[in-house]
Amino acid sequence: MSGYRLATTLMMTLLISACATVEPEPAPKQYGTWSGTLPCADCAGIETRLTLFAQPRTYVLEEAYKGKPEPIEHSGTWSLLPPENAMDLGRIVLTNEKGTVDRQFRRLPEGGLKMLGKDGKDIRSELNYTLERKRISD
Repeated sequence: MSGYRLATTLMMTLLISACATVEPEPAPKQYGTWSGTLPCADCAGIETRLTLFAQPRTYVLEEAYKGKPEPIEHSGTWSLLPPENAMDLGRIVLTNEKGTVDRQFRRLPEGGLKMLGKDGKDIRSELNYTLERKRISD
C-alpha cells in the first residue's frame, strides 16, 4: 500500500510541476532608434540603423552597404558620456561584445546623432554623418 501512495504522490508532484507556467523574460525596453545613410569610401553609402535599448543598456547597429549583398549587424552595450561644455549634449559610446569601442556619436539638439571619428572627435568633412531619430512606431 505504501508503494501505491509513493507512486501516486510522485505522479501528482510531476503533474503539478509540469503545469507550472514559466514567465517569459520581458523584451528589452527600447530607448530609441536612429537611421540614415552614412558616407562610404568604396560604395554609394551605408544604410545605417541604430537601436538603443534602455534596460539593459544594449544596442543593435545594422549596416547595409549599397551594392553589397549582405547587411552587417553589430551589438553590445552603450553608455552616455557627460557633456564636455555648455554647448555639448554628450556622446553615446557603443562598446562591442569584445569590449572595445565600436562607434561614438554626438547627441544633437534636434534629436539626431552625429557619428564621430575613432578618436571621439568630430569628423571634418562636407559629408553628412548624421542619423535621424525615428519614432518607435516607424
